Amino acid sequence: MAIFIQILSIVAGAIVVLVVYNVLKTYVLHKIKINKWIVLVSSLVIFMVPMVMWKDMPIYLANYILPGIFVILFLWFMDLSGFMKKGYNSKSKGSYTTTSKKDKKDDIVIRPKAKPNRVKNNKK
Repeated sequence: MAIFIQILSIVAGAIVVLVVYNVLKTYVLHKIKINKWIVLVSSLVIFMVPMVMWKDMPIYLANYILPGIFVILFLWFMDLSGFMKKGYNSKSKGSYTTTSKKDKKDDIVIRPKAKPNRVKNNKK
């Protein structure tokens, strides 16, 4: 029974972290312009330093809060890097396509409009 409660708490913690990340991404993270490497280094610092510096850390902090902050920062790094923008293209077999505005802009070809009435107006 203790294993079931432990697994249930891990799943609930993961759901809470993902919901918090999606809310932060929607309202806060897209407004902050920061280098992706700073976010990665800060997530690694959050992951490594408390284990080394603080030996008698509370269980709740060690099991839920710090890993949650690490996952949120790491997901933000992946979002800034562009890993979240890639989508699977079912038309081409097994390839990934990006959905950025730059790629869509390169695909547009501007063609001149045909003017069929020009010959009719120039008759003498």
